[in-house]
Amino acid sequence: MRRTDWFSEAGYGMFVHWTTHTMPEKGEQKDYFDAVDDFDIDTFVTQVASSGAKFLFFTATHADMKVPFPLPELDEIVPNHTARRDLIGELADKLEPYGIRLMLYFNGEGSSTANPEWQIATGFKDNPKRHAEFCYHIASAISKKYGNKIHGWWIDCCYEPPICAGRGTRYDYKRYAEALRSGNPDAIVAFNFRGVEPWGSEWGRGISDYQAGEENELKFLPEHRFSGEGDTQWFALCWMDDYWVHEKVGTPTPVYENQVVLDYVKAIKSKGGVFAYNVAPYQEGHISELTYAQLKWLKENGIDK
Repeated sequence: MRRTDWFSEAGYGMFVHWTTHTMPEKGEQKDYFDAVDDFDIDTFVTQVASSGAKFLFFTATHADMKVPFPLPELDEIVPNHTARRDLIGELADKLEPYGIRLMLYFNGEGSSTANPEWQIATGFKDNPKRHAEFCYHIASAISKKYGNKIHGWWIDCCYEPPICAGRGTRYDYKRYAEALRSGNPDAIVAFNFRGVEPWGSEWGRGISDYQAGEENELKFLPEHRFSGEGDTQWFALCWMDDYWVHEKVGTPTPVYENQVVLDYVKAIKSKGGVFAYNVAPYQEGHISELTYAQLKWLKENGIDK
């Protein structure tokens, strides 16, 4: 038995970048925490359930180290970085009846130049190992908060030198993984070591459960189920409408024809691999009609079979 058995069997799911930078469909961009309060969770969950997705990755924190849920442990380090509403808890509860497993995207950098408080408080630039300790602490706090409601993690910005000045060297990945699994020992974990570079890192051997698999076009295919970096579960993630985040005015529009997506995902699943369709919802919380139409077509044509 492997932690990723259910993941390989699922084969297909959705990845969502909904962040402090996300723009609305209409009107002015809201303050992030006001947007969390107003997030239309019922419409969003209905759309996800109609897509055929067996799992959903949702953004816990992206650029600004602000989270869409209450978290006292983060408030103690940087005030005013947590939401009033527990959007993650609500998502987990509403997805559960559909059999859709919730996982989280997490980035401990807090890299936005408009929001330096986290980096200063944790010593991001001056004391990398101290910063790493804060990341383990917050990751553990989130994991323990939600326990078995969170089935996995995708951790960004763990890049090797020379990408991003070797930020990944600050982390002890065994400790990081232990922190992420502190609330659910069965949670699957991936560290994004190489971004969109060719996959081949050995850093995750024995620690990651699946490869991060970030790609910018539909071109990679697995040799077999465990041909991911470090002999992990093979996984690919690609942006499919807007470039990861809907941060510009306009309508998110599918990049690929329906049949191209269906054929690609079926080829991945035939080898035991897994694919995640990255969608960029509006700040209001719903997916664009054009993208949603593709997702429904994929479901109707058996992408989840």
